[in-house]
Parts: sequence; structure tokens; C-alpha cells
Amino acid sequence: MTDDAGASAGRTRWPTLRQQLREAGVRPGTRLDELIRNNQDFSLLRPEELNDRLRIPPWLRVYFLKRHPEITPIPGDPTGGYPLALRDLYNWMVENQDLPEQASEGDDDGH
Repeated sequence: MTDDAGASAGRTRWPTLRQQLREAGVRPGTRLDELIRNNQDFSLLRPEELNDRLRIPPWLRVYFLKRHPEITPIPGDPTGGYPLALRDLYNWMVENQDLPEQASEGDDDGH
């Protein structure tokens, strides 16, 4: 299921870890695998994000918000406060799954 299909179907819950790993084609044991596993706190996300059309996976949103807690969406802003460059970053991460070490470290300290 693509993000657009999920949005039109009215998704009622976040994808499971297994679904996220499969959708991204993640190789087990890579830094990307670790990064996705370490960013599953979807309580950081707003309910309306469940069905938006941004095509930014929830784990990447969590990763971004952990590092930028000051970000708050502006009413009416279709980006939800996320830089759209996150979509390009996601594509790069999928192609380069052995990410630089700092990308998968420090997930809980906000840096």
C-alpha cells in the first residue's frame, strides 16, 4: 500500500515495525534498520498525520521531532511543519542503508 492509498483508505493506525521495514526494503542489521527501530514513539505525532499525503514515513517524522521539539505546525500549513526535504532524505537512506554512525546514535537525547 502506498501512502496515497493509505490516505484515501483512511488509515486508522500507524504501520507496524514489520510493515515499515518491508516497505522501505530494509536489510536487517543496517544502520537504517536500527534507526527505524529506535524511532517508533508515534505518540509524538498528531492524529491527523495518520492520513496526510506527505509521503514521510512515521519513524522519520519521530526522528525529526526528537531533534526539533520546537517545531509546531502552523494551522493550514499542509507540510505539518516538516521540511519536505525529508522525502529526499528518506530516499537517500533507503539507497544507502549503512548510514553515517551519528544518524543512528543519540536517539533519546535530542541531538
